[in-house]
Amino acid sequence: MDDKYIVAIEIGSSKIRGALASVDPTGALNILAVQEERVADSVRYGHVKNVEEVSTKVDSICRKLENARAIQPRKIAGVYVGLSGCTIGASLASETSRFDSDTEIDTSSIERLKDLITTVGNGDKEIYELLPYEFIVDNESTLNPVGRIGRSIKGTFSVIEGMPAIKNNLNRVFPERLNLQVNGYIVSALAQANMVLTPDEKQLGCMFVDFGCETTSIIIYKKGVLRYMVTLPMGSRNITRDLVSLNHLEEHAESIKRSIGIVSPSDGPARHAGQHTIEQPELNSYISARAGEIVANVIANIEYAGLTPADLPSGIVTTGGGARLKGLSDMIASQSNMKVRMGTTPRNIRISDTSISADEISDVVALLIAAAERNPADCLSPVARMEFPESGGNNNTTATGSTGYSAHDAGDYDDGKIRIGVDDDEDDIDEDDYIDRKFKGNGRRKGARKTQENVSNPNPIIARIKEKFTKMFRDDEADRFDDEE
Repeated sequence: MDDKYIVAIEIGSSKIRGALASVDPTGALNILAVQEERVADSVRYGHVKNVEEVSTKVDSICRKLENARAIQPRKIAGVYVGLSGCTIGASLASETSRFDSDTEIDTSSIERLKDLITTVGNGDKEIYELLPYEFIVDNESTLNPVGRIGRSIKGTFSVIEGMPAIKNNLNRVFPERLNLQVNGYIVSALAQANMVLTPDEKQLGCMFVDFGCETTSIIIYKKGVLRYMVTLPMGSRNITRDLVSLNHLEEHAESIKRSIGIVSPSDGPARHAGQHTIEQPELNSYISARAGEIVANVIANIEYAGLTPADLPSGIVTTGGGARLKGLSDMIASQSNMKVRMGTTPRNIRISDTSISADEISDVVALLIAAAERNPADCLSPVARMEFPESGGNNNTTATGSTGYSAHDAGDYDDGKIRIGVDDDEDDIDEDDYIDRKFKGNGRRKGARKTQENVSNPNPIIARIKEKFTKMFRDDEADRFDDEE
């Protein structure tokens, strides 16, 4: 089997990022190209607000990705799209199936439970995924009911859901405006959590936190299952806008935060950032105050999930651009009394461009990994093939491939030879002009027709002399015939 090519698009509140990767038959992922475009107010809290601007940015990303040498001349025809937004979260839903006699539970039994939950729906929310939470077979709890015998099964699932407007606006961007098929929607936070967390961490209990630009996603795992998920409407841009109050443009304030900002306040001399002088204690006080508020809200969700820090011995795993703020991990560890580590991308992911750090593009890498695990559809247009006529064909024969080109698009054909740059009405031109056009000083032919005269008399001057002598003899014989009369 050949490699498949997949494209993932992650639409965030500060940037839109796209990536192209190949997936070999073993499932190994090789990232070929990554592109991104900055956005300002066209995406808010993960929701597309300006469809026209986002469409333009996505189209630009796709055109740049198509420049990758490995896929030329194919074009992007489909994409995998990340779902994010402050309305995305999880709730629990249960359904029960009963049987007339002892019945072996199989995967179809589980699918029937899912169908029942999907049919009922969940109010005004749209269901994205159903993840197993708990099963009870004949009043006995289990996490793996397949193969068990019973007369009833109750399934409880974590329902990953969000407002319908999230998908609706994405559909306006991809299928409607850009004519790109969406091969699959993937919940971004889930994809990242599955990428950076180990099975042991999920089993023992841990909290995953994705610090985004305007949102912070929280997922808690315990005993190998998702126990809790919520998205907070706050992120690193809240810190940046606090710095804007110090009379800086938002772009400059973001640069200051990333370069010299530290969460923990400390005394020190004035620091310089561009043309502005900033007192370090004042800067850090702004950053620490807002970061402390975000961290406090994150930690509070452990209690909202009905758990305590002791129930999560694997601690807190962070990711996202906001998580790279200096001193943030120390603040989280101090306020929660839990161990904290930064999530990283798997080291077996290959990236063709050595200038790209996998950890800096973890959001789109997670989407690619999730897509690759779904037996993905190829995201590129089919390879164009030209079908040429066999030797001995005439000029009326056309060759049509998947691109729809005819023989006139690729050149005329005669006796299996390609003639480039020859007019369609060439048969109507004078023979002398034809010869002058088709032969150069060295006598090499450039796509001329193979006429019988050209084959037997390669020198046109000799051919003309022979023709004149033939005519003279013919006229002389006619004169003698007239004399005899």
